[in-house]
Amino acid sequence: MAEQSVVKFDERQKIATHFLRWYKFYGPMLLVLWLLMHALVNATTVIMEVERAGKNIAYWEPFCWELTSVFWVGLLAWPIAKFLSIWPSHKPIWQSAAMHILAALVFSGVHVLGMVAFRELWYWLAGSDYQFGHWGYEFLYELRKDGMAYITLVVLIQSFRFIVRRLQGEASVLSESEVSLRPIAEQLLVKKLDREFLINIDDIDWVEAAGNYANLKVAGRTFPMRITMAKLTEQLPSERFIRIHRSTIVNLSRIQEVTPTDKGDYFVTLNCGQQLMLSRRYREAFRQRFVM
Repeated sequence: MAEQSVVKFDERQKIATHFLRWYKFYGPMLLVLWLLMHALVNATTVIMEVERAGKNIAYWEPFCWELTSVFWVGLLAWPIAKFLSIWPSHKPIWQSAAMHILAALVFSGVHVLGMVAFRELWYWLAGSDYQFGHWGYEFLYELRKDGMAYITLVVLIQSFRFIVRRLQGEASVLSESEVSLRPIAEQLLVKKLDREFLINIDDIDWVEAAGNYANLKVAGRTFPMRITMAKLTEQLPSERFIRIHRSTIVNLSRIQEVTPTDKGDYFVTLNCGQQLMLSRRYREAFRQRFVM
């Protein structure tokens, strides 16, 4: 039974490794496929309903309506994902709700203006004229649908990111009571798939900010940890770790060399070959450790 468990874990590990290698490709592709399927179903539904009513419609028109709509939904997915990354998770619920309502209104406004412009162009190329209707009424009509589209995008993006974090292995302190302690525990607990294991903080090569998470880079692997860079900087032992950028912390023992650029900036090169930017804000503190 133990051998079967190990084999199954290894198989899941291979699948997870492949997914993590290509997840930045799979995410957008899954979104595109979902949007195209949505457009196809809606366009064919309109055609079938019109024909069932005994009326005629040019087949390209419903596809024009749906494709121009999903194009802008897909285009706006990136700024939504960026917004979700930078919006602090510790904000009160009412503030988050208000910000999401505002973001949904902006999303709807850009979506409507963009798709109407594209429809006007499509109809013009087809030798026809597009009539959007009364702007006030039509905007409210689209806003109702756009609100649901915004919520759906948020759920899809956050769910996809949750899956990625679980496959990477999410790090946390050994005890919730230790979260506020300084320095952080010498070992961190990592939950990956259905297993748990420990990593020593000395094994961390460097840390990269990722919104509400800090990505711990350990021997070529990434372990996300739900913590701010400021708090992590305070908790990591200062004699072993140093912050060199607002989004980067490095293990001092991993630094191989520091090289200047033509623009007066500096690059910190690690033993693994990774190059990181040393920003001017943290240069003086870094200078106290190393002579540049």
